[in-house]
Amino acid sequence: MIPIICIIGIVGNTLAAGAFLSASLRTTSCCLYLAVKCLSDIGFLSSLFIVWLYRVHVPIFNTNGLCQLYVFLSYICAFLSVWLVVIITFENFIRISQPQWVGIICTPRTAKIVIVVCVTMSLIFYNYPLWTAGIVNVDGSALCSTREQFQNVVMVLTYVDTFLTLIIPFVIMLILVPLITIAALQAYERKKRLFRNARRESKGSSPETQVTKLLFAVSVVFLALHTPGHAIRVKLMIVKFLQHVSPSYLDVTLQRLFEIFYYMDFCLSLAVYLIFGANFRKVFAALYFKKCQRQNELRRIQANVNNTVSKHLLKENGQSGVVV
Repeated sequence: MIPIICIIGIVGNTLAAGAFLSASLRTTSCCLYLAVKCLSDIGFLSSLFIVWLYRVHVPIFNTNGLCQLYVFLSYICAFLSVWLVVIITFENFIRISQPQWVGIICTPRTAKIVIVVCVTMSLIFYNYPLWTAGIVNVDGSALCSTREQFQNVVMVLTYVDTFLTLIIPFVIMLILVPLITIAALQAYERKKRLFRNARRESKGSSPETQVTKLLFAVSVVFLALHTPGHAIRVKLMIVKFLQHVSPSYLDVTLQRLFEIFYYMDFCLSLAVYLIFGANFRKVFAALYFKKCQRQNELRRIQANVNNTVSKHLLKENGQSGVVV
């Protein structure tokens, strides 16, 4: 599954990033966040693919320099992907429940500042693989792992990373998503009171509604695919810390299964954007299917010309008394 997930995810996120960074979308703050998320997902999937190559005996991962770089990249990209979803969820909460703040908080300038801050924080905190990881001899084999003198340091930093990328974001998301749901229902009730005529309501969603729908879908998919893996990781950590026993076979099997769910979040982004983002679909089609659209337009024009010529000929034949 891993190489399939990586290839589909890298291609899909590359196409999505190109659409989000297009002239018509990059002026929206949430599109900038989603574009950077696409890029960080590409980095994470690339590092995951390198690890998979090692598992199938392609030893590129066991090269000094590349070893540290891949571990460093995986940490930074995982951190950015998680926190960008949290930021997107918070922005969606502002758009729905505090619309008076949208013009101040939900701006491209604010988005660029937040992105720079997040990238800077990730580079500062996650630089430790560059000096703690290396090629270590284990039972006569060279492996990319933590150097022995840094084992305790990395263990502490791993627990800190668990709080930063697992527990804190997950708790924030569990608070924000229900709040967004409640605020959306309240907004819907207000709209029903304002627009009693059902025909007026059914004319279509506003651009703001389309944005909030897309952002809400990103948040819900994130929670659905990350929750099982987070739950089993927390359980294993508690069991190891309190009972000092090894995980059971069932726990290990579930952990591997839920890891696939976790990786799927990095792979299915494009599908989520295409299904729930009406404006994204239009931009995506215009950007990547220009040739097809042009050919269809030419066929349409040619068909119209042929119909016009045929009608004209039939009219002339009728006037001249020729039976066709």
